[in-house]
Amino acid sequence: MKVGFIFDSCARAYNLDMDTTGTQLAHILRRTSFGIRPGQVERLRGTDPSTLVDELVDDEGWALSADEAAERNFDQENDEWDALPMEWLDRMIRPDAGFHERMVWYWHGHFTTNRGETSNMLMWRQHQLVRRHALGNFRDFCFDILHDGAMLHFLDGAGSDGDNPNENLSREFLELFTLGRNAGYGEEDIRAGARILSGFWVDWETGDVHREPDNTYDRPVRFLGERKRWTMAEYVDTVLAMPAAAEHVVTGLHDHFVSTELSDDRRRELADVLRSNDWEIRPLMRAMLQHPDFLEARGVRTRQPVEWLTAAALAYGWSSFGDSDFEYWQLYATGQAPFEPPNVAGWPDDDRWSSATQVVARANAVIHWELPEELLNLEPTPEVVLAHCGIHNPSEATQRALDQAIANQPEYDRGLDLLLALALVSPEFATC
Repeated sequence: MKVGFIFDSCARAYNLDMDTTGTQLAHILRRTSFGIRPGQVERLRGTDPSTLVDELVDDEGWALSADEAAERNFDQENDEWDALPMEWLDRMIRPDAGFHERMVWYWHGHFTTNRGETSNMLMWRQHQLVRRHALGNFRDFCFDILHDGAMLHFLDGAGSDGDNPNENLSREFLELFTLGRNAGYGEEDIRAGARILSGFWVDWETGDVHREPDNTYDRPVRFLGERKRWTMAEYVDTVLAMPAAAEHVVTGLHDHFVSTELSDDRRRELADVLRSNDWEIRPLMRAMLQHPDFLEARGVRTRQPVEWLTAAALAYGWSSFGDSDFEYWQLYATGQAPFEPPNVAGWPDDDRWSSATQVVARANAVIHWELPEELLNLEPTPEVVLAHCGIHNPSEATQRALDQAIANQPEYDRGLDLLLALALVSPEFATC
C-alpha cells in the first residue's frame, strides 16, 4: 500500500457537517468513550445532549466479583506479557464499554503504577480497585489506594520502617495525587506523612497487604499543623481538607475531559461541587460535562495512542484485538502501553501525541491491518470513508490527500484500504 501523502499537522480544528445537536452528540461520545461506532450518532438523533450526559454519567460500569477476579488472576511468570493489557483493550471496545470505562482509563494515569516494578498479579488487583472507585467517592479511593499492594511496591511504601521511613509514597500522594506541588505543605509534612504511612508489607506470593506493628511509627507526629497519633483515615481526611485538594483534583479532570483553559472562578466552582457532594465523583463529572465549556471544546484535544487505537479498532469493526491483525508492538511503537507509564506522573495529556513521530507510528500500524470482510461493501470514496470514521467535515488538506490517494491507487489495488488508513491517521481523527 502506498502512503505518500503528508497531512498538515496543524489542521486540527474542524466542524462536523451536521446540525448543532448532532455535532454535540458526536463530541460527547468522542470524549466520554473510546470512539464512536459507525452509525452511533445517527441512532442517537433527537437525543438532548444533556440527557445523553446524564445517561453516560449514570453508567454503573463493569467490575469482576472478588471470586471472578481471583479466578482470572494474572501470574508474572506464566502469563504472556501482553495478556493483561490486551484483556483491558478488549474491554475498551466492548459494546457496553461506556463512560465508566473511560474514567477507569483516566484514574489509571492519575494513581500511576508501573507493573515492571510490581507484578501482573498486583496490577490486576489494583485494576479492580480502580474499577470500583472510578465514579465513586474520591476519599474512599485515596484510602484504598494507600493500602494497595501495587502502589505500595511502586512507591516504596512496602517495607517502609517507621523509624527510618521511605518518603516516596508520602511525597507523591501530596504532590501528584491530592494537592499539587507547593500547595500548603513543606518537607517536614512529607517526612511526617512518611511516618504515618509506614509499616506496610506486601506478600509477593499472595499479594496480601498487612501492617507490622513493630515497623509502624506509633508516636505523635506533627502533620499539616496538627500533632497527634494518626490513623490512615485521619491522614486522608486532613489532606483532603486542605484548600488545594479539591482544586487539584478538578484541574486534572478538566484538563483531560474538557481540555480548555480553566479559569480560577470555574476551578473554584467545580471544587465546590466536589466538596459539597462529600467527594463523590459522579456529581462533579455531571457538572463538568453539561457545562458550555465542555460542549464547545470540539476538536481541541489530541487523542492519546490508546484512545486512538480503540477508536480505530471500532472503525475496523473489531470485537477483539486477539482476533484482529493488531500486534502489541504496534502500541509500544506509539509510546503508550497500559500498565507501563513512563514515570509516576503518568502520560502527558498534550499535543505531543500529534507529532510527526506519532503519525508515522500510527500509519505503520494501520498498513499492517487487513480490511475486514464486512467493510468491503463500503463505497471507495473519500466521503463515505470519512463518514464511516466519524469525520463529517474534513479540512481541505485532508480532503485533498484522500482525493489524490484514490485517484492514484484504484479500488482493485486496495484503494479502499488506503482511504481508510489515511482517514485514521488524519489530524481530524487524531483529535476529539
